[in-house]
Amino acid sequence: MLHDPPARVLARELETLANRGHRYRPDEWLTFLCQDVLAGFGRRLAQPWDEERHERLFQLSRTYAALVAEHPWTDLLGAVYMELSSRGQQRWLGQFFTPPAVASCMAELQLADLDDRLTTDGTLIRVLEPAAGSGVMLLALCQVVLKRHGRAALNRLSLTAVDLDPLCAAMTATQLLANAVLHGSLGELRVDHGNSLSGELFETLVAVRLESQWGDPDALPVVATPVPEVTTTCSSPALAGCWGEQLSLF
Repeated sequence: MLHDPPARVLARELETLANRGHRYRPDEWLTFLCQDVLAGFGRRLAQPWDEERHERLFQLSRTYAALVAEHPWTDLLGAVYMELSSRGQQRWLGQFFTPPAVASCMAELQLADLDDRLTTDGTLIRVLEPAAGSGVMLLALCQVVLKRHGRAALNRLSLTAVDLDPLCAAMTATQLLANAVLHGSLGELRVDHGNSLSGELFETLVAVRLESQWGDPDALPVVATPVPEVTTTCSSPALAGCWGEQLSLF
């Protein structure tokens, strides 16, 4: 684990699980991993895991948690997705995500005019990602904010992410929540499975206000408080009410 890229470590475990039982594909185990991590944050599973998956997902989630702890605000699951796709999973995993280096560059440019607000204004800075993918752009944004202003500044971010693909929405929710718990509390987080173009909302995966248990954004653990009506994103119907600082190359 110390020498291999983290995505390769996790992808190899997913493939091992698939080869061992021949019942589920690697991409299905990736979906199960996201669902299991989100269940740990309080999201109810559609049905409990069977004994086989329960035991294996426990170990898989531990591996993922260790990798997140070692690689803060890094797009691990997007890299795993691409790793699996390159190994013959194109039939089920046919998307390509923004490379992390490009995402970091875009985040640096996007934050150029937000530095003053982060240091002087006490209001939440609202960020909308309408095509989240694996969450790479928002992870890069958090990485840049952390580098420039420290962990306390992360608590000023109100992030909203939307994606048409349910696995992508789940990866985004999983990665942002896991990093917020381990590496610094965000102000608010909402992740929707929906269509940003048509405004159709299928499901809200996460809608929480993240607060440190002791009122200190540098302290852990972080408590995720449900927010029934999050002001950072849309109300029904669909996504018509969304607004924020959209991450854009232009």
